[in-house]
Amino acid sequence: MVRRLTATRPRNPGVARLDRAAYLIMHEVLQAPEPLTVQELALRLQVDLSTMSRQIAVVEGKGLLARAPTQEDARVHRVQPTESGLKEFHSMRTARHTVYQEILRDWPSEDQQHLAAILQRLNDSIQQYQSRVPKNDGSQN
Repeated sequence: MVRRLTATRPRNPGVARLDRAAYLIMHEVLQAPEPLTVQELALRLQVDLSTMSRQIAVVEGKGLLARAPTQEDARVHRVQPTESGLKEFHSMRTARHTVYQEILRDWPSEDQQHLAAILQRLNDSIQQYQSRVPKNDGSQN
C-alpha cells in the first residue's frame, strides 16, 4: 500500500515537496503547543539525538525551520517553523489530501469515515505498542 501511494508522487509533484523526514519533523513541530527542543523531537520521532540534529540541520538549511537556544541553556535549542516552512508544509498537506480524495472519490462517505476511524485506531495501537515495548538500542546483543 505504501509503495503504491509513493508511486503517485510523479503524477502529483506537490505531494513530494518535502522528503519524508522533513515532513515528519514539520508535522511534529506544528502539532506541539510550544516550540520543541531537538531532544524532544528525537523522542517523539523515536530517533537518536545525533540523527535528529542532522535531519533538522538539513531542514533548517532549506529555510523551513529555525533553531534558537533556550534562555536556560544555550546548548539546548528549540525548533520553530519559518514562514516558508509553514507554506511548504501546508501546500504539501493540501496536495496529499487532494490525492487521497481523488483515490477515494467513488467510495461512499460512510466507507471513507470508517476507513479514517480504522486507520486512526491502527495508528493509536501502534503508538501504544511502541510505548510498551522497550526500544532495542543494540546494547543487549
